[in-house]
This record gives sequence, C-alpha cells and structure tokens, in this order.
Amino acid sequence: MSRLSGLLRTAYGALFGWLAWCAAQSARNHAPWACAAFVAGSCLVFVAVIREGDLADARRREAVRAQRETHPHPADAGAAAAAVALAGWCCTAWAATAGAEHDPACRHRGSRSNAA
Repeated sequence: MSRLSGLLRTAYGALFGWLAWCAAQSARNHAPWACAAFVAGSCLVFVAVIREGDLADARRREAVRAQRETHPHPADAGAAAAAVALAGWCCTAWAATAGAEHDPACRHRGSRSNAA
C-alpha cells in the first residue's frame, strides 16, 4: 500500500466516524433529514474506502504483470524456440524423415538437385 493510499484511508476513516457521530446526534435531536444526509455521506465514504482498496490491488497486479513481461518465463522461451523450429519445417514428411522426403504438395518437393 502506498503512503498516499494509507493517508487517504486514514482520512476516510476519520470522516466516516465524524459523519456517523453527526448522524447519531441528528437522530437524538429529532432531525431526520439531517440524519439521512449524514448516513448517505457515511455510505459514500465507505464506498470510497472500498474503491481505494480495489485501486491498490489493481496497481499491485499491474506491477506484477509489468515485471513478468520484462522477465519471460522459461516455459515461454521454450515455446518460442519450438515455434521457430516448427516455422522452419517445410512439411510434416520432411520433419518426420529428417529432410529425406517431402509431402506431395510441398513447394520444395522437386527443388532437390542431384549434383552429388
């Protein structure tokens, strides 16, 4: 939790307590409209505290995601190497026969020369 987030939560807590106290005093003094306004204000402050927590969680998740992007996972590196190797195959028969044969539809089927 950042320092500003902690300060905001502390301020929200103090404001919530003050608004709740004002609502209680308004109810004791038979001022229902004022009491309703203070209760509504207290609810808004409570929502702000929840939202601040959600924002802190989102910032934490974004920091973890950014860190993971800078350091690729070894499994991702292996998958990337396999994709590069697969991209170099011209056909499945070529891969299965270690380059000795080609599929009938392969573009490299007839390009082999007998210069040897």
